[in-house]
Amino acid sequence: MDENFPWSKICDAHSHLQNDVKNHSRIGELKTSRICMMGYKFEDLDVVSKLSKDFPDKIIPSFGYHPWFAHLLSLGEFTSDPHAHYCSILNGSVSKKNTSSTTEDNNLDTLISSLPPPIPYSSWHGKLESLIESHPGALVGEIGLDKSAKLTLPSSPAKHKRAVSLHCVQSTGQIMQLLDRKVLDKQPLPPRICMHSYGGSVDTIKALTETQPKKKKKLPVQVYFSFSIVINERYSRLPDLIKAVPEDRLLIESDFHSPVGLDDLMERIVKLVSNVKGWTPEFTVEKCKENFSRFIGESQ
Repeated sequence: MDENFPWSKICDAHSHLQNDVKNHSRIGELKTSRICMMGYKFEDLDVVSKLSKDFPDKIIPSFGYHPWFAHLLSLGEFTSDPHAHYCSILNGSVSKKNTSSTTEDNNLDTLISSLPPPIPYSSWHGKLESLIESHPGALVGEIGLDKSAKLTLPSSPAKHKRAVSLHCVQSTGQIMQLLDRKVLDKQPLPPRICMHSYGGSVDTIKALTETQPKKKKKLPVQVYFSFSIVINERYSRLPDLIKAVPEDRLLIESDFHSPVGLDDLMERIVKLVSNVKGWTPEFTVEKCKENFSRFIGESQ
């Protein structure tokens, strides 16, 4: 690890450090200066809250429900038939390739039998609201859309004027439609959105960062794009994606689950972005820090 690297300005826009319980104490040893820690399921939101209090100068908490865990959340107060709840959501998620309908049903029943009762709306939404209100600097996330699981944008980010970290896998078209629909219906939107570990198209980047759209009203949201080694390094189109992002909308992240190895991942993504953009590492770090401050709402 390069000790001369500009660590004091490196900001990680997306991580899940709460997952590595055994190494929570090592968070304070990290060279990376600021880290957004993303809650993504009901059980870990309180952990994120605690760690942000344990390491207030380093951790920026973010609270949300990942689409992979959306099936565990009920939109009602009482689910009299958990099996029916899960069937309505998961039917089609179990592989149908080379299986009979009976086998499909058995696979689904086996999966459902292992799941806990759905969490009532008042419990999961109440917890989200409470944590956002008690952490004035918190973000909302990780939330979003996935090709195999969907959870639309909740009202909390717009209500509390918080930035959002968005998971979007093979669903960029749906995200665009969702944002357009909210604009047309004059529904409130969060002030800033980060498309984290972005793997969509160059066209989507251009559409979401146009300062003067040709056909539609300008989107009243600042959209940022963040990249990580863990997810994005394997993409052959990664250089094209990074090049397409305006320099004032670019963020970097680890998307990592542990403090062990996080600094190395941040150093690598800085060097990768620098090579693609033709920037020095120092300029990359400075620019991404400025963007990070705007994204989390510390500066305009």
